[in-house]
Amino acid sequence: MALFAKEKDIFLKIVNSILVIGVIVAVTIFIGTGIKLINKETVGDYKTYKTQICALDQLEYESTDEVYQKELKKEWEKACKNNYIEEKKEAENFNKDNVNNFLVSASTIVILSLFLYLLNRKTK
Repeated sequence: MALFAKEKDIFLKIVNSILVIGVIVAVTIFIGTGIKLINKETVGDYKTYKTQICALDQLEYESTDEVYQKELKKEWEKACKNNYIEEKKEAENFNKDNVNNFLVSASTIVILSLFLYLLNRKTK
């Protein structure tokens, strides 16, 4: 199957070049999202997140008032839990988007390759 043979019409050569470029782009996206799927984003459990991430955001208490310190601790724990939930949702959405991109690029490769084949096959 010669895609750019001399006897082919210029229009067919242009269509073939567009299809080949499309397949190359789809393969590149397919490989890139495949790598991202292998290296999924993970958040871990809340206990680890709390000790590693939220401990960095914890402020020193400005007052020695115990009631004030308890309120600050409650607010800090609430903010930490909300941040954990948001980060976990973002990681899940990122991974879902990668799966979608992977499947779309795989189907694009199949469709463009099939069209390229059917356009350039020799008929008897």
